[in-house]
Amino acid sequence: MSINGFDKDSFGLQLSEVVFPSRPIRSIQHLMGRDEELETIERALYQAGRHIFIFGDRGVGKSSLGATAAYQYQASGAEPIFVAGSVDDTFKSVIANIANQALGRSRLEATKRQENIGVEWRGLKWGSGVEISTIEVASQIQTVGDATELLKQVAERHSQKSIVVVDEFDAIGSVEERNKFASLLKQLGDQSVNLKFIFTGIGETLDELLGAHPSAFRQLETVQLFRLSWEGRREIVTSAAEAFGLSVDDNVSWRIAIVSDGFPYYVQLITEKMLWEAFADPVIVEQMGPQHYQLGLRKAIQSINAELKRPYERAVLHREQEFETVVWATADGEDLYRNLRDMHESYRVVFRKAEREGEPLPQTKFTEQVRKLKSKGFGEILQPVEKRPGWYTYKEKMLRGFVRMQAEANGIELSGEKEAPRQRMHVPGNARTGYRGSSIPKGVRVNVGRNEVPDD
Repeated sequence: MSINGFDKDSFGLQLSEVVFPSRPIRSIQHLMGRDEELETIERALYQAGRHIFIFGDRGVGKSSLGATAAYQYQASGAEPIFVAGSVDDTFKSVIANIANQALGRSRLEATKRQENIGVEWRGLKWGSGVEISTIEVASQIQTVGDATELLKQVAERHSQKSIVVVDEFDAIGSVEERNKFASLLKQLGDQSVNLKFIFTGIGETLDELLGAHPSAFRQLETVQLFRLSWEGRREIVTSAAEAFGLSVDDNVSWRIAIVSDGFPYYVQLITEKMLWEAFADPVIVEQMGPQHYQLGLRKAIQSINAELKRPYERAVLHREQEFETVVWATADGEDLYRNLRDMHESYRVVFRKAEREGEPLPQTKFTEQVRKLKSKGFGEILQPVEKRPGWYTYKEKMLRGFVRMQAEANGIELSGEKEAPRQRMHVPGNARTGYRGSSIPKGVRVNVGRNEVPDD
């Protein structure tokens, strides 16, 4: 089958260029809903000695923002330098990896005069066709000063404007090793080394990632990344569809925006699967509708990483069906921090939508079930909010989106519908919901298929 002249191969190739569930986005064209953050980074990088730290929850798009910003900044003639942290990494090994990435494949290899392509440092020689192991380089780095000296060579040889992206910085297990990067940034600035860094890491504060090093904050522009705005979520879907000459049913784009919980990965994955369903449709498709969405949603759930699924499965497998209804209720609405009364109100609505037999659990019984979700045997899905008795949040925020997808696939649309006025914790809106942007406009139908109710 084909869509607007695309055969299977051309469709698959084009699809990989418009949706990115498996790799970071690297171009402004495809990075939706992050204009403000990109502008902040761009302006900060003009300042001598200033570097960038992007932090936030897993799955909010830190790697994509970092990569896109790096390609914006990097001078032509060379690629940005990308390294990723791991639990086995040390300060020395990361610096050695940066040097090998930069000097092993920089513009030096394209220089016509072969006698100028070599780089020598501490007895190590990089050049065309020469490989040096990371261990060899790391063995020559004894101090932060040594690392600064090596990176000065990198900056001089790599390009006129060089930038390094250290992705998953939080994966470096030792706080002591991470702290050394704060000292490095200060020395790079003191010596006017023309090399910029962008770090990305999972965390709620910079202290968690870099420690309370006093020099770090002067050298770093911090960008805390929240969940994607409503406009950004929908733009991913509609722009991908437009690449194939398709439109998207308005209610479908809203459902994807809601069920994804603001995590770009889920939006990209559902969109990818939905487009394949449209391609496989035996009739000519001009607009993707509820049938493509429902099929795509189920395929997306099947392909999600097993590690992400495991807590949910541990919570609901081999339990009474009623317990899954309780779990779904914990992920209702947009608020990341919710109290037990609020969750019970959601549960009563979910119970009705699921058409369960009998009566919903009273507040006390419901509370007992929810508290089980703190334990390891039930997946450790929830954790208490410090100094807020009766308030809970998801231990892994990205898991909320998966729970919402599971509920949706079972015909339960979590749209924050309530039977009574809500009780809210008095915290700033972006802290409570975890994203910047307006809520669903009034009058927009947020349900697709059954139980279509306007949001009011």
